[in-house]
Amino acid sequence: MFIPYTERDTQLNPTGTNWLQDRIVAFQRQRSPLSYAVRQAVVKFNDQMTDADKKTVVKHFIPWIRIFRQLAANIVTHGDQNGRGMTRAQSIEYLNWVLNTLKVDQVQLKRPDVNPEHDRHSYDVWISWAVDTICDWPENLFQGQSTGDGGGNKIDVPKTLYTTPALQQRVEEARVNLKNAIRGLDVGHEIGDALPVMYEEYIPGEDEWFLPYA
Repeated sequence: MFIPYTERDTQLNPTGTNWLQDRIVAFQRQRSPLSYAVRQAVVKFNDQMTDADKKTVVKHFIPWIRIFRQLAANIVTHGDQNGRGMTRAQSIEYLNWVLNTLKVDQVQLKRPDVNPEHDRHSYDVWISWAVDTICDWPENLFQGQSTGDGGGNKIDVPKTLYTTPALQQRVEEARVNLKNAIRGLDVGHEIGDALPVMYEEYIPGEDEWFLPYA
C-alpha cells in the first residue's frame, strides 16, 4: 500500500485547486505481500529450480527497499524546480512512464479497473497497485538460496547465478532496466559501489532541475 498526501489533505477545510494539481508532501506506506499474479510470473521463468528452491520465498535481486525509497523520493521532491513534490497528475504520468519503460504486463499483473484521474479513491487504488508492481517487478525476482541483501544494503545474489545463464541474464537486465527507469536508483552491489556501465544515465547539471520521467 502506498497513499500519498498533499497539502490540502492536511487542511481542515481545503478549498481551491483541482485535486489532481495538489502537490504531494508526504505518504503512508505498508509493504504488501507478493500477489499471486507476481508469484506465478516468477514461476513461469522456470529458472531450473530444484524442488527445494520452489519452496523458498521469492526474493528481490535489487532490494525492494532501494526501489521503494527512490520512487518515493522522486515523487516527493521532483515536482518542480524548487524541490516540491509532484502533483497527483504528475505522479500518474511518472508511474505510468516507469511501468511502460519496464514493459510491465499490466494485464498479467492485474491492474485494477479504475481511472486514477476520476476520483480520489480510484487514484489511491491505482497508485498503490503501481508502486507495489514496480517494487515487485517479476523480472527482478527469483527463488532459491542466495547471499542475502543485508537489510537492503547490497544486491541479493542467487547462489545459482553463474550456473543458470537464463537467470543471470534476466536479473542483470532487470538491474539495468530498473536503473534506466528510476532516476537516482542505486544498483551497485553495495550502496555506494561504482555502478555498472551497461546503461546510459542522464546526469543533470549542478543547478539544473529535471523531471525523472522526461
